[in-house]
This record gives sequence, C-alpha cells and structure tokens, in this order.
Amino acid sequence: MKSLGAILVLGVAALCYVTAWGWAVMLADAWRRRHIPGFAALAAAGAVTAALAFNGGLLFPLRPVAYLAIAAGAAGGYYLLVPRVHDDWKWKKLRNADSRQVAMHLVLLTGSALFALPYLWMVLTSLKPDNAIFTEPSSLPRVWMWSNYPKTFRFLEMALGHVRTGFGSLFVLNTLTVTALSMAGMLFSSSLVAYSFARLRWPGRDILFVVLLGTMMLPDAVTLIPRFLIFKELGWVDTFQPLWAPSFFARAFDVFLLRQFLLTIPSELEDAAKIDGCGYFTIYWRVMMPLVKPALAALAIMHFLGTWNDFLGPLIYISSPEKMTGSYALRLFMSANSGEWALLLAAATLWTLPVILLFFFAQKAFIEGIAMTGMKN
Repeated sequence: MKSLGAILVLGVAALCYVTAWGWAVMLADAWRRRHIPGFAALAAAGAVTAALAFNGGLLFPLRPVAYLAIAAGAAGGYYLLVPRVHDDWKWKKLRNADSRQVAMHLVLLTGSALFALPYLWMVLTSLKPDNAIFTEPSSLPRVWMWSNYPKTFRFLEMALGHVRTGFGSLFVLNTLTVTALSMAGMLFSSSLVAYSFARLRWPGRDILFVVLLGTMMLPDAVTLIPRFLIFKELGWVDTFQPLWAPSFFARAFDVFLLRQFLLTIPSELEDAAKIDGCGYFTIYWRVMMPLVKPALAALAIMHFLGTWNDFLGPLIYISSPEKMTGSYALRLFMSANSGEWALLLAAATLWTLPVILLFFFAQKAFIEGIAMTGMKN
C-alpha cells in the first residue's frame, strides 16, 4: 500500500511538471505572437490553478489532478484553436528553444524551492501559536501571530538586566564590529601572502607553501588551548581582539584559493607594470587586487557567514554581558525561552535576515565578478 501511494505521488508530481511545462511554453508562444486573448486566458488559468492548489490541495493526490486539468485544458485549447498556418521554421525553432528554457527553469526552480523550504518553514512557524507548531507543522498559520516579533524585541531589551541593549541592536553592533575587522584582516593578509606565493620568487617558497597546506590537517580543537593561553598572557580575554586579531594571520585555505586565482593572471600585465616603474607592493595593490575581486568576494562571503554565526569564540573569550555577540545572545534567548518555539524561531529569523539581505544586495556584483574570471588574456 505504501509503495502504491509513493507511485501515485510520483505520478502526480510528474504530471504537475509536464502540465506546467506545456502551459509555460504556450504562454511564451502567446506573448511572442502578441495574441492577447490567448495570453490572458492562459494567465488566468495559471492563476486559478495556483490559487486552488495552495488552498490546501497540495497534499492530496486527487485535487491537484483536477486543478492541473484547468491549466492543461487552457494550454491545449490555445494550441488547437490558435491558427498556425503561418508557422515556419523560425517559429518552430523559437518554440523548441522555449521548451528547453522552460524545462531548465523548472529544474532550477525546484532546486531553489528545496533550498528555500527550511527558511520558509522557519518564518511561517514563527508566526504560529505554540500549540499549532506540532499539531499542524506543514500548514499555513490559521492565526498569524505577528506579536511574536515585538515579544522577541522586548526580551532582547531586558535580556541583560541593567544593561540596555537597544532592543537587541547592541548585539548586532558587536557582531558587525567583529565581522568587519575580521573580514578586513582576512582579505588583506590572505591576498598579500597569496601574492607572494604566486607571483614572487624567493628561496624555499614551494616548500613553505606545502608546509602551509599541511596546517589544514590540524583541527581547530588542537590549537584552542594554546591560543587561549596566548590571549590570556596578552590581556585580551573579555575583549574583541581574540575574535578578529587571528584573521590578520592568513589561513591556509584562503591563501590556497587566492594563489590559484593569481596564477591564472597573465604575466604580461605584471611586466608592463614593472616597465612603468611599479614596485612589488604597487603591482600587488593596483594590478593584482582589481583582478582578483571575484575570489575576494567569494572569500568575503564565506568569512562573513562564519564570523556572523560564530558561537564558540564569544563563548570562550567574552564574559561581559555588554560585549556579547548575536550568536551568544541567541543562545541566551534559547535558554530563557526553551519552551516557546515560536519566539525562538522569530529570533532566529531576525538573526538570519541580514545574511539574506546581504545576498540580495551583493549578488549582482558577485555574479559580474565571476563572469569576468574567464577573461584570462
């Protein structure tokens, strides 16, 4: 019985994809032909299908079939009723191209939906009452509890007792300070060391690079106690320095990534700069750095995520409440609200929101930089 149900679900999913593919291809064809009645009918059929499907019918195999019949009927009717006497090889070629593009975008949308589903579930669950989280985990909130977010801000204001947090803005400011300093140190030190390994010639360079790569096999737990003792002797415990100062000492992975990128840059650019009288540091700063922006952007994003979500570092080195970072404060929030899951998920949503905004605002520059990486010469 279970296998039959699984086959039925897979069959319905396949039918959904085929119907969506045919509907989208006909919609593109109607738009290209400027056939306004056909385009309007297809768009209305798609809107009705989506509205009915999202109204509680996605989990039942028979209802989606009935809904899909609307879109399939509209697409088939458009294909049969619109005269195609003037269709030549150009129209057929365009329709075939539309078919391939629609199929590819359906696959990409499915993958993006799978990745976005956990975040969407977290946001929707943060707007539910606590008693509905476990009884109706996969449904939309029947009662939208927008008050969960003001409650979260009020707790963050009172989280440290006598210390005012500005409704949690103090935690965000501390985290931004540590993240900015850490990213600046990482980008400068890693790029400078990678430039030395990739573009300069000096004795023992390759041997030292192999030794540097060997440090990647050391887990962080091995160096945890020695680092703490060093920072304690320096008087840096309960300060921000242990959280960002190590970034000014390049990590092996960052150096390796930037070195491999720098090796692909033509040497003619470097030779031209030397003819113009540029020194090594000038070549590094004014020639190499503008060309490695894609790699720097990738490292910056990865480092930002790691520093923004770092919990172990503040837990070990920070003891003053007013110096807590966001991850540390989120753990404090979890300890004080262990049974209020909606508030916990609301706080987690607020904490992940800057990362989402960073992606949306930085993706254009990041993609443009990646597109330029193929211009080797």
